[in-house]
Amino acid sequence: MYFMKKLFAVLFFGFYLMTVDAQIMRQEEGGGVFKSDSTTFKNEVQIKLSGETKYTDYKIISINNDTTLIDTTLTIAKDYKFNYIRKDNFELLPFANQGQTYNKLGYNFNDNSLFPTIGANAKHYNYYNIEDVYYYDVPTPTSEFMYRTGMEQGQVLDGFLTLNTSRQLNIFIAYKGLRSLGKYRNSLASHGNFRTSVNYQSKNNFYSLKAHYMSFDLLNNENGGLTEASIAYFENDDPNYTDRGRLEVNYVDANNMFEGKRYFLDHNINLFSKENKSEKHNAELSDKLRDYNSTLKEIETLKKDTVSYLMKSKIDASPKRPSATKKEKDELAKTDLNKENPVINIKALGKVITLTKKDTLKLDSIHAIKIKKIDSLLIVAAGLKVDSSQFITIDKNANYGMKLGHTFMYETQHYRFKQAAVNPFFGEAYEDIIVDHTSYQKMNNEAYLQFEAPYVGILRAKANYFNYNYHYNSILYLDTQTIQDKLKGNAIAVGADWKTNFGKLYLNADASSILSGDLTGNSIKGSVMFKKDSVYSFKGFAEITSKTADFNKLLFQSDYKDYNWQNNFKNEQIKNVGVEFSYKNWASINASYNLIDNYTYFDENSLPAQANETLNYLKVTVSNSITFRKFTLDNTVMYQDVSSGESFFKVPEIVTRNTLYYSNYLFKGKPLYLQTGVTVKYFTAFNANAYNPLLSEFVLQNNQKIGNFPLLDFFANAEIRRTRIYLKVENFGASFTGRNYYSAPTYPYRDLTVRFGLVWNWFI
Repeated sequence: MYFMKKLFAVLFFGFYLMTVDAQIMRQEEGGGVFKSDSTTFKNEVQIKLSGETKYTDYKIISINNDTTLIDTTLTIAKDYKFNYIRKDNFELLPFANQGQTYNKLGYNFNDNSLFPTIGANAKHYNYYNIEDVYYYDVPTPTSEFMYRTGMEQGQVLDGFLTLNTSRQLNIFIAYKGLRSLGKYRNSLASHGNFRTSVNYQSKNNFYSLKAHYMSFDLLNNENGGLTEASIAYFENDDPNYTDRGRLEVNYVDANNMFEGKRYFLDHNINLFSKENKSEKHNAELSDKLRDYNSTLKEIETLKKDTVSYLMKSKIDASPKRPSATKKEKDELAKTDLNKENPVINIKALGKVITLTKKDTLKLDSIHAIKIKKIDSLLIVAAGLKVDSSQFITIDKNANYGMKLGHTFMYETQHYRFKQAAVNPFFGEAYEDIIVDHTSYQKMNNEAYLQFEAPYVGILRAKANYFNYNYHYNSILYLDTQTIQDKLKGNAIAVGADWKTNFGKLYLNADASSILSGDLTGNSIKGSVMFKKDSVYSFKGFAEITSKTADFNKLLFQSDYKDYNWQNNFKNEQIKNVGVEFSYKNWASINASYNLIDNYTYFDENSLPAQANETLNYLKVTVSNSITFRKFTLDNTVMYQDVSSGESFFKVPEIVTRNTLYYSNYLFKGKPLYLQTGVTVKYFTAFNANAYNPLLSEFVLQNNQKIGNFPLLDFFANAEIRRTRIYLKVENFGASFTGRNYYSAPTYPYRDLTVRFGLVWNWFI
């Protein structure tokens, strides 16, 4: 398959880079590395690390410089994320085939952008935003592969390789491919997503750079859902249609495609900086203390081994004395060699034996070397010994610095809908063959000046120049209006953001406003967080944003007559506040309250509309985890209330997910860690939005409610070293809960399905 060929080409290139430059190294149990006996290369280059590698050395860095670590553990959160978008889909309801879209069970109105998108939001779940592309810093080449079986012929495979050519430069390359035929007719999903990034930091920290390139093509065959007759066969569980491919669908000749490319660069130079002497001093002392403790441990080990050997040798050397017993040897091992003439009293022998260094050097040259090594180590330890009272942390000694930076982004996006013949499902058409094509090119240049100082934290002033071209191939002249071929223009925006902390209190703020151009908008965001180590954290946030609606709601052209419009909508006015609280790994509460004026949506006729009523939307999510011995009950409950705007904004009142699972190590030596259990997901019935494949959007409908059925999944997951294996039986209650499960009107949810997959990390 095409995406498999792409992935293998990426992997071959990556492994070629590793093999020509270095001999493969494996990580020891204790964290060190050693040469693989089974791998040899001509003209090999030995890798010598300055110290042991630890899991904390394998870093993942976001565009905002937030750093996490490569995590190879198995947790229930990993099970929730083991899907084709690799995110927790608690607020999402998947369609029958892997790689199709999701219906929403909840909404998030945080972190809005001032600049509009192309629309076609149903195609964005496998699309990587700028914030979704990560950068790495690893001491040895590292890779990860995720594989999962598809629905009826196919699979998803996501793999990446990253390596540092030096401490300054990291290269990352990845490809995610999906192909799944699906159980229903004309529901093929075929996705490809290639991305690569570079992370560079000069030795003197004068210049730093993050850059990435992404190319994506997301193709889905579309069938419009089941016909009325097929819905009756499905709900009545007609045995003649257990093969879902026999059910009639609304059409079998349509597909839509979302594709594009993005080039991104963020780089800066350090105009001046004042080094944080206290932090550097603390780091040096920490290194010394660690080396000192390691040296002392080595000394103690050598002492015990040497004394035991020497005493055994001296006792056993005399034919008149019996060999020392185990108890006596243990007594010898406790001898303090720091004394000039250590004395060993063996009561069982009734004699006191005195050892001096002169005696020991005559017994065995190997152990004489050990004694000399102890002397050397004692000298080293004396030089390393530090007083912990020297450690200081003074805020007034924090870094001073100023950076001048530039961010560049250029992206092309194309949305296409094709149909071999006109179908009355969408109405009349201008052409016999439907070929719709929407193009969008956007470029954003941002210059920023960043200042860092004690107490102030990091303060950045920024200015943006945004250029856009959303367009079609022709102007459409109708009796009532003329629909233009494009929305083209630019905008100049300025803003500032601020980050600081006072001990365990963290403050963030961001403000931006469009000053001139063809778009209008402004945004103010702020958050405050208090974090008590890993015990608990509290965060409060607020946002006020005015933004232009998506471009496909302002202008759209199609060969179908009913899908042509040009609107002049007001800016959406979004206001929200929220809180987040978490206590250890036991419980968390997230709540947000949203007020939205001029909310835009697609109505029952799939036409864009703007609400005259203010949307009042409250969402509260509570999670907790209870463990008893080897069993854990993990619960998540979401409550939603729409006090005004319920006529155009539909959500279920309650959504729950409850997982009961067993966790334990199996077999001698604990080679396998197992998690197995059952997950139940449930949401109350509501008039869920209908899916329109021509727009790749969800539209209002008031004819059919979905929900009020349990989704039962059984899983058995295992961790073997750095490999996580996943086995899941999805919707195993389908045969006894009734065939009333839908993802959207006319689109059934998936039947009982057995899925297998794994995530495998390699650290070279």
